[in-house]
Amino acid sequence: MKQFSICISLLWSTLMMACTKEGNPTDAGQPASKAYTISGSVKDAAGNPIKNAGIRIENPNGNNIHYTASSDEAGKYSAVVSAIGGYKIYAWKETEFENETYQIRLGMEKDSDYDAFSVPPSGVTRNFVWKLSSRIPDRAVSKENGTGYFGGTIKFINYSSLTDQVPAGTAITIKLAPVANAKFIDGTPAAGKVVEKSFTIRDGVGQAYYINDIPATKYKITASAVLNGTNKVIKIGRGNPDVFFADAEYYFKSEGGSGSFESGLGSPNEYAFYISF
Repeated sequence: MKQFSICISLLWSTLMMACTKEGNPTDAGQPASKAYTISGSVKDAAGNPIKNAGIRIENPNGNNIHYTASSDEAGKYSAVVSAIGGYKIYAWKETEFENETYQIRLGMEKDSDYDAFSVPPSGVTRNFVWKLSSRIPDRAVSKENGTGYFGGTIKFINYSSLTDQVPAGTAITIKLAPVANAKFIDGTPAAGKVVEKSFTIRDGVGQAYYINDIPATKYKITASAVLNGTNKVIKIGRGNPDVFFADAEYYFKSEGGSGSFESGLGSPNEYAFYISF
């Protein structure tokens, strides 16, 4: 009888060891609280932690399955999800700029991080960073609507009710210089970060031209032109084709709402500048 009890004890020990070897999350050294966990950090471009960033994790194929979280003082977040695969994850930061409230879409470390992913029992990491410009990989680009970029878009129209149109073939250069003491929308200094964009005038009256993916701050805008090898000064109408100036100031308005999958900056079609010789 004693020998039988010893055999049973040995058999039970062997079975327990086999279960551990198969990878039970707790017995293998992986805390149960970490099972199916998505976690990571949220930082600005300088690597500083961002607190109170909103995180949304959703499964488009899971009958509207979604989870929310927010980053803490150290910029860290985590969320426990079900084992169902195919998740996508997004983050936003609410911020104030020029007395407006913005819900800014945050970027990710790698383009592949924007793809759908499964969560293993050991968990998965997805980190976010505040990007002032570049493509948003999971959004379609529309230069006319300013979508698909972390930066903003400005619209220019070749129209003046006072003079002839700027002729076709004219090469236009738009210079955007941050105003004195300007900061980007993420709070980093904008001084000296001048942006130049260019386009060439096409045939047709009143055509619109868009310059895209501009880091959001308050700019002084000037324009110049070259036509048939001759340099020309371009004047700018500030939303009015009847009154023109040598320069104009502009900042990107808020898109409004509680956050979208775009940049969080307003559409360029809400306000346009006019150009004229």
